Amino acid sequence: MGRELLVIDTRTDKKNTLAAVEKFRVALISVGAALFLTGAKLIVGVWTGSLALISEAAHSGLDLFASIITMFAVRAADRPPDKTHHYGHGKIESLSALFESLLLIITCLWILKEAIHRFSDPGSPPQVNVYSFAVVLTAIVIDWYRYRALIKTARKHRSQALEADALHFYSDIISSSFVLLGLAAVSLGYIWADALAAILVIIWVGILAVRLGKRNVDVLADRVPEGYAEKIATLTLGTDGVLSVDQLRLRRSGSAVFADLRIGLDRSFSLAEAHNTKKILLEKLASHIPGLDAVIHANPKTVPGESLELGILNFIKTQGLQAHNLTLRRREEKFVAELHLEFSGELTIGEAHRTTDELEKLILSHFPEICDIQIHIEDICKAAEVEVPLNNRCPDIVEQIGIICDKRLGKDKCHSVVLGQLSGKISVAMHCLFPVEMTVHEVHIQTTELEEELRKEIRELHDVLIHAEPDFAIRK
Repeated sequence: MGRELLVIDTRTDKKNTLAAVEKFRVALISVGAALFLTGAKLIVGVWTGSLALISEAAHSGLDLFASIITMFAVRAADRPPDKTHHYGHGKIESLSALFESLLLIITCLWILKEAIHRFSDPGSPPQVNVYSFAVVLTAIVIDWYRYRALIKTARKHRSQALEADALHFYSDIISSSFVLLGLAAVSLGYIWADALAAILVIIWVGILAVRLGKRNVDVLADRVPEGYAEKIATLTLGTDGVLSVDQLRLRRSGSAVFADLRIGLDRSFSLAEAHNTKKILLEKLASHIPGLDAVIHANPKTVPGESLELGILNFIKTQGLQAHNLTLRRREEKFVAELHLEFSGELTIGEAHRTTDELEKLILSHFPEICDIQIHIEDICKAAEVEVPLNNRCPDIVEQIGIICDKRLGKDKCHSVVLGQLSGKISVAMHCLFPVEMTVHEVHIQTTELEEELRKEIRELHDVLIHAEPDFAIRK
């Protein structure tokens, strides 16, 4: 038995490589900043006995741990797809961010316990000095610059791990502000302000941690990214040739959003036309939604208002066949379809018959208006026959054609008369002028009557082809 080989595209372009390097560099700098802040806050907090500063040190220590996780997460998440991870490794970022949010919540609970205990047993008041204020102010400045750098890079590359790390530094700014106010209150004699500042810190950080955790649980659970479905559907239906959006499935992995999109296309489209429509749609989606990786499936659809004749021809085309000369004849309340079906001249009659037999059954099952089908098998590979020009050889026939046309349509209403002989049969092709106000139905009746009269009056004629044109001179 043969085996299928699954090939995974593991190529990474220069743009993706540069993005990975930029994200890793920003994460590495954040590790250094968090390390410095943790040490400074812890030393001053223990020295002065400030619970608020110690809680801030614990918070910064968590930031340090989170920054280290982020640094490795962004590197792992940027690895290309492989044989065991077809959608890449982007969800490592979500796992990292979720773990960081859980650490934040655990830390908040511990500090809350200590703060409540400090209210019931204040103990000796914390020592507030210039170093206490200096370390907090320094922390706010560093946190602000790190937050700006992280959030800018996170939004640029749609990195959830960097966004989580930025959130840590942003929460540090708020919590440090609470600590600063608490230290100021303690220096004025309000000893309880230190514990209150610690509680305010953990409430703020706890809210951010829960929000961050929920957002990443949504990603890991394949929750549809908000606003994406509506935007993709609008862009898709606004693409020429697309009749419907039959199905849309979305999932996020790291900075990428994967879409499985099923659309309805006119069933008369050739394979090349369908491919071109999907290509245009992919380019449009990529330009409007960065990071989108879409797979588009096309389903044949019936165009609203499609005639029965066109419907049958389009249906035959969807079966990989070509037909022409379709004629519908009414039989009581239904129709009999007669058509020419094209086959390669190398095909055997048995193979062609099986195909026509299957096609007849399919048409009867899909079109209840049809009660019977007659199919003429035609060779599409036959060589073009050479036509013998007869205008100069049979001027009398050409003259007779002109007399009949002038009599029926008016003087000089027919031109470009070409008389020829093909396979021993004489045919004529000509252009006839009609008033521009006439409908197609009226012109068809007149051309049909003219063809019948020409065949009746000129027995030698076998085929007559009339090309109808508007007579703009009459309109003037």
